[in-house]
Amino acid sequence: MKELSFRTLTANEIECRVGNTIKKKDQYGKSTNEVEAFYLLLYKNARVDQCVLDETVGQFNWQCKYYQVKNTMVCSVGIYNEERNEWLWKDNGGDDDFTTEQVKGELSDAFKRACFNWGIGRELYYSPKIYIKCDNANNEKSRYSVKVIEYDQNKRITRLAIINDKTKEIVFLYVKDKKVAENGENEPKKVENEPTPQANEPKGSITTHDLALIQEYVRNVQNQDNFYKWVEKHFNTQQLEQLTTSQGKAIVKKLGLEND
Repeated sequence: MKELSFRTLTANEIECRVGNTIKKKDQYGKSTNEVEAFYLLLYKNARVDQCVLDETVGQFNWQCKYYQVKNTMVCSVGIYNEERNEWLWKDNGGDDDFTTEQVKGELSDAFKRACFNWGIGRELYYSPKIYIKCDNANNEKSRYSVKVIEYDQNKRITRLAIINDKTKEIVFLYVKDKKVAENGENEPKKVENEPTPQANEPKGSITTHDLALIQEYVRNVQNQDNFYKWVEKHFNTQQLEQLTTSQGKAIVKKLGLEND
């Protein structure tokens, strides 16, 4: 039987939503209500699945039906196989944790999960962890979009860029197996005219854009310890999130990441 293969999703077919949040801690180490950082999750909506099914197998060659197992709604997506002259089905259950339009939401979720079983959007399961640090422009209430996404021949994500919908700035950048330095070194050379924090430039004021570029660089170096030691030597911290705005820009410039 001929193998059925669905294409990978494009950037405009993928949406972002906030997953887990990280709360700030007070001086006693207890969590506060203020969000310090959060993770974004990539997902698709049911309309994307419908369009991909229409495009791949044809409007008249797929169908779906629903049934209930205890308190869970299950969707069964069937695709007609001409070679076997029969319908082939794959099922999955929805998540009933919806605060509004519960039934509609569960039906849609069950349909999307059944389509995952067929392979539509399965590449999203292999997304890198998308960590976003809160600042004046970015928080868990902001909206984000996928600007760029690329895959290898095995449908694994090789490049991913997330932007803030309002500022249009990149807040997360991932490039798999990127060559980070022509000389193969993991410790950048001395930063010329290293900036020092100003009175109005507090620690942790590094922009989300610059932090994302530096974090992407770090993910691809072979010896991360050497890089963090270099950061500590020149900027008195190993925590990238504690860098100032000017320090972040100096590192981005030195690493040649400005044009990524």
